[in-house]
Amino acid sequence: MSLDHSFLAVYGAELPGADWLHVYDRLEDLRRTQGPAGDAEDVQLFTVSGDRDPSRVVIGAAVVGFAPGSCKSVRDFIPSPERDEAVRRAAAFVGHVEPVEPGWLFVYDLS
Repeated sequence: MSLDHSFLAVYGAELPGADWLHVYDRLEDLRRTQGPAGDAEDVQLFTVSGDRDPSRVVIGAAVVGFAPGSCKSVRDFIPSPERDEAVRRAAAFVGHVEPVEPGWLFVYDLS
């Protein structure tokens, strides 16, 4: 069995305790209610796995992938009030009851 490593910057929020399958289904429902593409910011699901820990659920409105040996300045990752609202709306739509504070999350996934 081989392991896949990925390093991402995701503009979004972690949903502690969320079931990824429920979140996935509800995000699909949200896309259907928003109508044609371009009406609203698309929010995606990311599951983050580690060596021994259970997977974590993250939703995000933007993502930047990092290839091995790449480098980006932190100044390139600016806040976005529009994306904040999209992530908050999506978190509420999937049934997450705790308030979320969106921002750039640096995610290392091992799956």
